[in-house]
Amino acid sequence: MESPGNVTVRALRDLALLAGAGLAAASLWAASIPRDEPCMVDAQTWQDAVAAAATGDWPQDGWYRLVPRERAVDVRAVTPADRSLVPSDALFLRLPGATLKQGARPAYRYASGLKHPRLGQDYALTLGATQFSLRVENGAKGMEYAIGYGGQSYSYALGPFDASSTAVRLVADLDGDALPDFVVEVGDATYLLLSTRALPGPNLPTAELWARGDDGC
Repeated sequence: MESPGNVTVRALRDLALLAGAGLAAASLWAASIPRDEPCMVDAQTWQDAVAAAATGDWPQDGWYRLVPRERAVDVRAVTPADRSLVPSDALFLRLPGATLKQGARPAYRYASGLKHPRLGQDYALTLGATQFSLRVENGAKGMEYAIGYGGQSYSYALGPFDASSTAVRLVADLDGDALPDFVVEVGDATYLLLSTRALPGPNLPTAELWARGDDGC
């Protein structure tokens, strides 16, 4: 029969091994992150992997935090060393070559009406003084988002081809160009559609939410 002291020592040893394995896994995961490509993580990943990483494998600069507010989105520049309270609905972005405007950024005031857009419906909307349109359809390559403003149309095919659900998480002017930027969900995936990174016609999303098990941001 083992003594209480031996049991305690073994438990502490196992706990240390488990913690070491977790740190090693986080280090390997972070090491695969492209430093020159956009990245988006949720609040839990920020706390568990980015801010908690002692190895410095995650990029330390260029991060922004987005927190939805009533009729606005609070945008702040942050670093992994920032230990302040992290709201559960926050998103963290790193967008090399792009700059977001800090502070309370104007958001579409009737966002609840777009939370689950009706497929095939044309929406005529206004953000501040900017008129824009939105149409969402379930296409052969996934959920097809068509966004129009300034006489141009910008399209995105998002998610797997068999995606059955989509939601608009927020619409706001995040980069200060007075044009709408979107965070949308398709199935289990979340995407950022930034106006300053879009060209008329088909586009790729600016960033996709990073999740454990993904190949990259």
